[in-house]
Amino acid sequence: MTAPADGTQRVAFDRSNPNTLADLLRSIALGSFLQGQVAQVRRALSPDALGTNPQNLATLDAVSLPNSGKANTILRATVRAGGVTGELTPVAYGATPATTQCAVGPNGDLVFLAADAITDVDVNYIPERGDVVDTVFPVVTNVLTLPASITDRHVVLLAEVEALVGTTTGQKIILVPGAGAPAAGQARLDVAKATVTFAGADAVTRARVKLVVVAAEDLAAVLEADETII
Repeated sequence: MTAPADGTQRVAFDRSNPNTLADLLRSIALGSFLQGQVAQVRRALSPDALGTNPQNLATLDAVSLPNSGKANTILRATVRAGGVTGELTPVAYGATPATTQCAVGPNGDLVFLAADAITDVDVNYIPERGDVVDTVFPVVTNVLTLPASITDRHVVLLAEVEALVGTTTGQKIILVPGAGAPAAGQARLDVAKATVTFAGADAVTRARVKLVVVAAEDLAAVLEADETII
């Protein structure tokens, strides 16, 4: 059945005129769409071999995902080999998985309990589409305040944070957004996702952050906009 000719970009996609299709695909940033909008499948992963990463707790094995395609939700995870096997139970975003569980880490990576020693797992997940902002800011009294040029784009998550100047420098473990100062070696967004807070003991005064913000190409808006390519 052919969609009604309502003059939108969506109908132009349905029509798929070869003379205009390239411009239409460019309008939705097709590469970013495929990485961050379509459900993803990772086969035969070995979290045990990948081990920990600096953004997540040391008790967790982490599958690091590209910053422009972090995970939003795990749909299913099936283990063929490891200290546990069979179906894992996905738990809430940012929760620390127990044995036979998996989760999306606070920074959007796929995380598993290291003690489960999983060596072969298939994971189906929905990605978190967005654009990546990578920049350096001062930290005042343990708080990095993001400028309006970033918050106006609506921060989705904090993918990485590195203390460049301070008592304790280097990559920080990322916690779920919340109030209050984290423990030493950790950092978190506030609930409004407008600041990044560091531990007082780390005395950070300058930091680099990698943030995922809402994608510039709003898929719904592009598809429902008036057709511009005839």
